[in-house]
Amino acid sequence: MVEQPIPPEGDLGADLGPQGPLTAQVSVLGSLLISPELTGEVLTKVRSEDFGDPSCRQVFAAIREQFLSGGAVDPVAVLDRLGGGAQWGRFLARLMDETPTAANIWEYVPILRRQAMVRSIRQGAAELARETDPDKLAAGVARLNGLLVERRGVRRCNMEEMIQSFWERHSKPRTYVSWGLSKLDEQLFADLGDMVVLGGYPSAGKTALAVSFAYHQAGTYRVGFYSLETSRYKLADRLISNLAGLEMGDIKRSALTQEQWQQAAQAAPEIVKRQLTLIDAGGMTARDIRADAVAHRYQIVYVDSLQIVEPENERANRTEQVSHISRVFQSMGRTNGILVVPLSQLVRRDEAKAAEPTMHDLRESGQIEQDADAILLLYLEDSSKPNTSRRVLKLGKNKDGERGRMYLRFDGTYQRFTQSAVDCPAPAAPAQRWPRQRKQIGMEQFFGWTSYDEGDDPFQRGAREDDKNQSPGPGAGGAAAAGGPGQTGVLPGTAPSGGPGPGPGGRGPEKGEI
Repeated sequence: MVEQPIPPEGDLGADLGPQGPLTAQVSVLGSLLISPELTGEVLTKVRSEDFGDPSCRQVFAAIREQFLSGGAVDPVAVLDRLGGGAQWGRFLARLMDETPTAANIWEYVPILRRQAMVRSIRQGAAELARETDPDKLAAGVARLNGLLVERRGVRRCNMEEMIQSFWERHSKPRTYVSWGLSKLDEQLFADLGDMVVLGGYPSAGKTALAVSFAYHQAGTYRVGFYSLETSRYKLADRLISNLAGLEMGDIKRSALTQEQWQQAAQAAPEIVKRQLTLIDAGGMTARDIRADAVAHRYQIVYVDSLQIVEPENERANRTEQVSHISRVFQSMGRTNGILVVPLSQLVRRDEAKAAEPTMHDLRESGQIEQDADAILLLYLEDSSKPNTSRRVLKLGKNKDGERGRMYLRFDGTYQRFTQSAVDCPAPAAPAQRWPRQRKQIGMEQFFGWTSYDEGDDPFQRGAREDDKNQSPGPGAGGAAAAGGPGQTGVLPGTAPSGGPGPGPGGRGPEKGEI
């Protein structure tokens, strides 16, 4: 039974005029009573809050309860759920009488949801008009922006629909979001609604690369660049340096020549065509960024950087805060159809500057690598030469394609990234060759004898000292004792000057022997 009380006779559905603004409510409910088989799919797209009239809201709740209980959704069963009575009976009959046909229900549902959105926005605006607290006003504006987003229902397709949609989607060439680097465009199939993370160590150039990406994409899409680390004016200086060919040092010193001003003027018409907005986002939360992006209808959003976005919950630990921020950005992409590109810092290790990073090095939360559709990692090929080293852009995660890496040249003078002409790792430096060490050995080492372990034998000590003081003369290597080889004084692998000694004692060592 529905627990809400039955309104008085005069108020039951009083707001429902035949041509009034709430006709969609009547048509949706009437269609469900006429064709109960539509109930299940309608419940995935419509909620009780979509019905502004209290009587219609109660009828929808009764239909929903009846359906979830497994019973038949017909006027008699729904009337029983409502508690019976002549009032509800006449109201249900009116709903069916005023519904033109159940066949048009999928035309009525979007109208119903649109009317519900307008009604909620008006109510929220009325509340804001009475509010005086700035923080509550900001939160209210964020809620209103969220209401502007069309709610998506559960979507499914059977195998026949899947084949048909596959044919429709792929019968003509598909264009994905371009990044301005041909090799990256060939491997990364990014689309609106995805989340692509750009990670890098400090001073690797990830902000400069991100601004270059954003400018390139702004030729086709509306792009918002939310910067929490760098002011919009400094970002503008980098862009002007890149696009107009002005040295960054001259810009920072405000020492531009007349010729350089002319270069900037020539580049201006092309620059202003781009739909790129630079936003100082210091102090903004992830939900603030989402609300602002939806309000300005950005199709691509950059956030520099994820770890310094203001957390919603100050009491949560750092991992929970960053995880929540990542989930909000992923939801923003999925729900609003926005390509979200958050920049991320990487974990510092003892050998961090020399090590090739992986997606597990994204700082402070493993949630980022789970939420991302793709992860780009930027680092120096040779960290010992930060000013001249190439940059490596590694595609560490790619849900819809292969992983790999590409090599970039960075010109700091003009803040430009270009693809390296040589798309392979730099050759390793040759190992340093040290001069061969030669040393003399005694007879005990030559024959494999072992020295005394017990005490110090004075005779052996004297013999060793004599050996050290003697230097073999010409032909000494050939003087062989009876029964043994001649002595050699060098290692390894060089022929002794004296050669093998004569006599029955055998021979001296030949070349390559010990």
